[in-house]
Amino acid sequence: MYVLGLMREKFLVVKGNAAVRHVLGKCIKCRRVHGKVIEQQMADLPPDRMESRKPPFYRTGVDLFGPFFMKRGRAQIKHWGVIFTCLNMRAIHLEVASNLTSDSFISAFRRFLARRGQVRTIKCDCGTNFVGLRKVLDSSYEFLGENKVEATVNSRPLTIVTSDSRDPAPLTPNKLLNMGESPAGCDVATGSYSKQRWKQVQHMAEQFWARWKREYLSGLQQRQKWFKERRNVRVGDIVLMVNESAARCHWPLARVVQTKAGKDGLVRTVTVRREGKDYDRPLSKLVLILEEEQDLVDNAKR
Repeated sequence: MYVLGLMREKFLVVKGNAAVRHVLGKCIKCRRVHGKVIEQQMADLPPDRMESRKPPFYRTGVDLFGPFFMKRGRAQIKHWGVIFTCLNMRAIHLEVASNLTSDSFISAFRRFLARRGQVRTIKCDCGTNFVGLRKVLDSSYEFLGENKVEATVNSRPLTIVTSDSRDPAPLTPNKLLNMGESPAGCDVATGSYSKQRWKQVQHMAEQFWARWKREYLSGLQQRQKWFKERRNVRVGDIVLMVNESAARCHWPLARVVQTKAGKDGLVRTVTVRREGKDYDRPLSKLVLILEEEQDLVDNAKR
């Protein structure tokens, strides 16, 4: 409005608001001070979020929050919370980490496995403690079996274990807690009552999963924002790296050196280089300052 007011003192421009926005939108200084973070159309949900008929925490996301203070005698010490989230049903599991080291997180992770059973995949960011856990998992899985008291006790058979290989596996508390392998083996074809009861249970299960898909999964697919497809960030673009802990005038400049497109061909994560170091950043943490030279040439020709 300020620029438009100064312009109208000498000139009357048709559609002045649009003209001012078009010019200021290309101004590098204005972009650095007032530019918005880069947006791209919201991606579809990953398959991990839409699986059904899976046990809780089969697909898990993990992150840390805090710190919060606890008293030890007269001193105050910092602790962090570890939140494990089931990617299918949004259930959470909370643990406490005494610090941000890999050892502390691994201890919390072992307690999580003891309560919730083995998980198939874990999604997290690239925090140093998560990277430390991955190194341990890549080198050996033996640490998962040491002193897991809860899981060991809950794995004890509740029924008689026979030596006949044709008999089903024994029922254990873990199979009930984690929706593991069902104690199959009962003959549903013996007697009309057992057949009817089995059909009733199957019908109730099908009704539940039908409601799950209709009422829950369909709601997850709705895009709440980022509806339109935008220009893809390209190699060579100059961007501003968002840093919430610093004033905007201190946000560093960087150059895009690599783009990572999704299955739909849209770029939502890029690698930027600043002072010889590379950083992976989502578009929501970048502000576009200057497009690559080819874009500027194309715009000039138009």
